Amino acid sequence: MNMSDTPEKTSDLAPSAPALLKKRKPGRPAAGDKAVSQTDLLEAALKAFAEHGYEGVSIRKLTRELGVSHNLIHHYFSSKEQLWKSAVEFGFSRIPPGATKLLSPDIAPGEEIECLYEATYMIALTASDHAEYFKIIIDESALGGPRFDFLYENFVGEVADTVNVLFQRAVDRGEARPLPPGLTSIMLLAAIGTPFTMRALTRKLIGMDKGRHISAKEGARAIADSLFYGVRV
Repeated sequence: MNMSDTPEKTSDLAPSAPALLKKRKPGRPAAGDKAVSQTDLLEAALKAFAEHGYEGVSIRKLTRELGVSHNLIHHYFSSKEQLWKSAVEFGFSRIPPGATKLLSPDIAPGEEIECLYEATYMIALTASDHAEYFKIIIDESALGGPRFDFLYENFVGEVADTVNVLFQRAVDRGEARPLPPGLTSIMLLAAIGTPFTMRALTRKLIGMDKGRHISAKEGARAIADSLFYGVRV
């Protein structure tokens, strides 16, 4: 799991999603604004919300860092809350479509564990490059409240329900050990998100300061292996 400042890039990510946004008429951008796309704004906002939390983000500070006027963000987003929601949706769009297809209740019986394994690997590989979305989910899940409710209702809940259904089908056939309801989804999110969001701890435990390195693919594969196949040899 490459925890350096320039992690290994993945090529199978979903495209950026400026199309998810709706342009607002009020508040035209200032004529002197440099060329900053909606994708640029969302990228910067996602990183800011992940690093500082919702309350710690200032729209004025964000515009200063981007070198644009305050009106530019208000041209595209009605409020700080709308910017946060759009940024989270942008982060979710980076999860490979192939991973979401694997997390379907329609997959053939007997393929549940393998599909969960491959989906976990693909999502973990995405998290190695784009940990911000997962950090926001982890942080908001700890706090609870309206923002967590938005995340759960729009992104987390459906995935968690499907994971539980697939895992229970494997349990019913004797292919997996029974676990308390919901625990599989909690373990999945923690295993995928934690190594890539707690970067300082990961660097220390892996020993990266001593020259030890593993690639993003190795880290993602290890996460999937340990979750669904244990550490058996």
